[in-house]
Amino acid sequence: MTSLLREERNNDIGDYEMIVLNLVLKGIYGFHDFNINFSYPKRIVHSIIEQEYLEGRERFRYKKAVILMGANASGKTSLGKALFRIFRYMSDGNPTPIYEMVADDTGYFCIDFVNGEDRLQRLSVRIDAFHQDLEIQYQTADIETMDSYEKCITKFKDQSKDVSRTAKSLRESIGAVRYRFAYPEIEKTLKLTGADQKLLLKTLRDVIGTLDPSLQDISLSKDLKDTFIIRRDGSEIIIQEGRLLNRELLSSGTAEGIDIAMFLAAMSAKESRFYYCDEHFSYIQSDIEKRIFGIMLDRIGADEQLIFTTHNTDMLDLNLPKHSYVFLRKHLEEGKYQVSAISASNVLKRNTDSLRCAVENDVFATLPQDSLLDELEMGEEDEQ
Repeated sequence: MTSLLREERNNDIGDYEMIVLNLVLKGIYGFHDFNINFSYPKRIVHSIIEQEYLEGRERFRYKKAVILMGANASGKTSLGKALFRIFRYMSDGNPTPIYEMVADDTGYFCIDFVNGEDRLQRLSVRIDAFHQDLEIQYQTADIETMDSYEKCITKFKDQSKDVSRTAKSLRESIGAVRYRFAYPEIEKTLKLTGADQKLLLKTLRDVIGTLDPSLQDISLSKDLKDTFIIRRDGSEIIIQEGRLLNRELLSSGTAEGIDIAMFLAAMSAKESRFYYCDEHFSYIQSDIEKRIFGIMLDRIGADEQLIFTTHNTDMLDLNLPKHSYVFLRKHLEEGKYQVSAISASNVLKRNTDSLRCAVENDVFATLPQDSLLDELEMGEEDEQ
């Protein structure tokens, strides 16, 4: 199976936003009948997240920053991988990544998104991985000044014949897709094509210096193209053409910090419009994670979107709208494990409802099931 890049971006340049409103997955990775929605119906007064709506379309509201939480193996990384492969397919028309994400022989996805021109688009694809065949349905709806997302989905017009001829026709209809994904466990590459080098250098110094004060000597190489050098105690750590060399000289937290700096620099340079940051803070202190997420919030511009996955329950204390929190729940249903997405705002209706208390009391049914560990402990006691 083709590996994904740790930092992956699309190089198309253009005045496009990239906003996901809804995603349905069936037979994709571990998702059997999955739906996640990124719209919200009611305007939030005094929210710290500015302009959570399509520019010029104030009723067309979308979740601009989403904190995605859930137990281990609940699907946070798999969701990002599915979105990544769908975006790649929309960008280059190559169906191979789509076939590879199907769990058995057949699968299906349906994605609602805005990608410029004040137009809501829906791409639905039935995937026959066994016969290497795709059945495509493509619909669009113009977004008028007073339209909401909920109104627009009632106005879809079928445009399937315009995109089913060639991969090029699909790309031209959808437009340039600008995105960046970052994963902790995938191939160790750190691409940041086109970003301002001085901006990246400052971001590297600030982030890495915070995590490890002994690593403040960071410079741009005069001899090697697109190369940064980090010096410490006579040794040199090299970031060359986007690749971190001699990674073994760094702690896990500092290595993650370099990836985070790249991600922040990409947001500052506006090289993409959709960002997915998947658990890059496993080895970094909670307070620093919260601070850096706050910086990411400051970096999100109009018509952009950030999905940020984490296990850190201290993130629940941030002063964010409840709709910014989405929990993935994995449960057994009719002999199959199903994954469902639960938006906190759909459960906690009152302003006084505590998100932390709800999580600690497992209101969203997302806490890990540790009954087997109880059995293990009981077994050890029995042996004694």
